[in-house]
Amino acid sequence: SFNALALKSPFPSTVDGITINNTHAVGDAGKIYRGQAPLGKVEELRDFGITDILIFKNQTRKEIDQEYEELREKNAAHIQVKQYDFLWHAYPSYKLACEQMIEGLQYIKEVKESKDRKIFFHCTVGEDRTGALAGLWRMLNSKYSKKKAFYQEMCENGYEHGNANKPWYVYNEIRKDLTPLFIYMAKKIESGQLTYHNINASICKDDIELKPSPKLKCRVSSKFPRKD
Repeated sequence: SFNALALKSPFPSTVDGITINNTHAVGDAGKIYRGQAPLGKVEELRDFGITDILIFKNQTRKEIDQEYEELREKNAAHIQVKQYDFLWHAYPSYKLACEQMIEGLQYIKEVKESKDRKIFFHCTVGEDRTGALAGLWRMLNSKYSKKKAFYQEMCENGYEHGNANKPWYVYNEIRKDLTPLFIYMAKKIESGQLTYHNINASICKDDIELKPSPKLKCRVSSKFPRKD
C-alpha cells in the first residue's frame, strides 16, 4: 500500500555502521548526517556516536513520542534532541516555515563548529523536508550552486519525484509549497543576504509570496532501486 511505502525510503544508507534508510553524510567532516526517521534503530545512532538529533517534522501518529521513548529504552537519553514542527506542505505562513528552516540550519552549524558533536537530522522518510534543509546547508557550507544542491543533494536522495514510489499528488504538493521556499532561500544565499557566517531569520518576511518553478523539477533518481 502507499501508506507503507510513504513511511519508508527505498534508498539504502551509504554510511558504514548505519542501516537506517536514506542515511548519508552531508559534507565530508564526519559530523553531519541526514536520513529517514530512525524508529526501531536508534541504537545505531547511539553506537555511531551521534550526539544530537534534529527532528524536522510535525508529529502525526505519536511517532515523535515513540522516538523519545526508544532513546530512553536504548540508553541513548544523553543524545540531545531538538524538534521543529516543520510541515511538508500547506504552511500556516511562508515566514514561519522560513524561520524554522533558519533555526534548523543554525542548529546544524552549532554542531559542526563544536568539538565533539555529531548530528543526525530527519523528517519521516528523509527525502523532502530533510532534503530541502540539506540542500540549503550544502549551498551555505559546501558552496554548492542552487542547481547542484537541488539535483544532487535533493533529487538524487528522493526529493519530490526523485523517489518513483511517491504519488503525483504528493510530489505536486512538494513542487507547489516546499520547492518555492527552497528557491526563495537559495536566492538569498546567491545574493549574499544569507551566508554561512550570517544564518539569520531577517530574510523571512510576512509578505513572502512564492510560486512554483517551471524549471526546478526532479526526475527519478539514478539511485532509485529499479526492479529488473
